[in-house]
Amino acid sequence: MTGKRPLHVESTPSGPAAVCLTVSGELDAYTADDLARQVRETLVLERPRLILLDLNQLDFIDVTGVRTLYDLHFDAAAADCALTISQAPRTTRWILNVLGLDELFTIPARSAERAEPAPCRPRHAEPGS
Repeated sequence: MTGKRPLHVESTPSGPAAVCLTVSGELDAYTADDLARQVRETLVLERPRLILLDLNQLDFIDVTGVRTLYDLHFDAAAADCALTISQAPRTTRWILNVLGLDELFTIPARSAERAEPAPCRPRHAEPGS
């Protein structure tokens, strides 16, 4: 954690059988369990068909945060729920793209960045990997 802002998750109904979780602050080794707990509670208690993670206010994500999103995707799928990401910061979209995880989520660009092409990097092994 960079000490900037702790993680905050706010849940809002988003139509029939859909929930929007607005995530703000930092998603890292110190806070990833908070997001995981919130998503898993939502899956059990509300049984939505769709959980939309709004990452517009996400300041930072580390490898633990990325792994948490990956795990939550499969937790949601096991509960017959789609987990999608909305308004992800450019760096977060780039990280997911480089790791090939953008294919697991529907990740549209932020509205202010739609005119710019999405960051893209070839997916192949690099020396030392």
